[in-house]
Amino acid sequence: MIGETMIEKLRGVRDFYPENQYGRRVIYETLYNTLKRFGFKEVCTPSIESLEMITKKSGAGIVDEIYAFKDKGGRDICLIPELTPSIARMVVQRQKELRKPIKWCSFSRHWRYERPQKGRQREFYQFNADILGVRSSRSDFEIIAAGIECMLFLGLSNFKFHISNRKILESFFDSHGIPVKEAFTIVDKRSKVSEEEFKEMIRTLGAGEECYLQLTSLLDISGTVSECIPQISDALKDTNTHVKEALDNLKEMGAFIDHYGFSKHCMIDLSIVRGLAYYTDMVFEVFDKKKSMRSLFGGGRYDDLIELFDGQKTPAVGFAIGIPMLELLMKEEGKWPEPDFGPDYFIIMLGNVEKEAFALIKKLRESSTVEYALTGKNMKNQMNEANSIGAKNAIIIGERDLENKTVTVKDMKTGTQESVQLNKFYE
Repeated sequence: MIGETMIEKLRGVRDFYPENQYGRRVIYETLYNTLKRFGFKEVCTPSIESLEMITKKSGAGIVDEIYAFKDKGGRDICLIPELTPSIARMVVQRQKELRKPIKWCSFSRHWRYERPQKGRQREFYQFNADILGVRSSRSDFEIIAAGIECMLFLGLSNFKFHISNRKILESFFDSHGIPVKEAFTIVDKRSKVSEEEFKEMIRTLGAGEECYLQLTSLLDISGTVSECIPQISDALKDTNTHVKEALDNLKEMGAFIDHYGFSKHCMIDLSIVRGLAYYTDMVFEVFDKKKSMRSLFGGGRYDDLIELFDGQKTPAVGFAIGIPMLELLMKEEGKWPEPDFGPDYFIIMLGNVEKEAFALIKKLRESSTVEYALTGKNMKNQMNEANSIGAKNAIIIGERDLENKTVTVKDMKTGTQESVQLNKFYE
């Protein structure tokens, strides 16, 4: 006898029964069709990559967070924890022949060995979009506009894009002699700790009172992208070349966002720095308006990654939408697609009519969903099956009807039925 533990689902993974998978399929098709309108083309990467490639991008410390192992050939490999390194590898391998800009999207499966919690599993799915080969405010805007359209086409309204540019805070901390990496870690924690705790953590890095006040004035700036640029300039007091470039980028993006009519979906939030080290300047994260949930998804510009993989200089910008968090928001807003498995037609066969019935089934399946009883049943049982699976219409084919070359079509919702010439289905 097989022990119970041998057939239990592993921790941190999910089964998707038809009623669950239905919604996921609708989401994927909606996201893909949205990105297709922007000119993105779909790609698919392997689920396993060399461990060296993943650690080259994220550092050796990531090994403790992922599923890494040796294959039967003794090679160090892993289940992919994210998509970007694979995308970088694909670009490097065909860099000379790929036409720029490269606009790719993908629905991918990933694995991370971490503590499962609401909206976060060890096996998870993401929808990714990347624009590679162009560095401009227009490409930054294009990736944000694509992300906003994804949310809108899913029927969502409870979201806000929090946009920043890392160069602003990088330059600020550099000018005060504060280590940027450590400071970013503290800034990222600001919403999770009290203001006194935040102040004390910043002070441990050598920040004085004036530095702290200037920093908080920057982090407290909030509003549309266009209206916040003057406020950032005033709060910084002094600006260098990097800051001017960042402000110009945000100013141009803000103008594009205004022109596109998406201002209400975006806001400046300089506390967004993103945890992944490869982001270079423009970054963003998406939250519900009250920030009652974790980040729904995020992205930004990563201009140095392709070079890290020994490729040519290739600027890039992109985002990854976490499907589990998206599912939670859609269910909260009542936008999760309810499954509708009822076929358009259920064919009921009475007597020796298989030849005509299967010919009709084949014809109808060119454009409709069609089912029939897979075991021989009387009319009552066939009709009960049609009801039980939610068929929209039943087509009754009997020997007497066929003598007149007709069938009976019954509307399963209203109960009304009519006699229809069989040849009408072949016109």
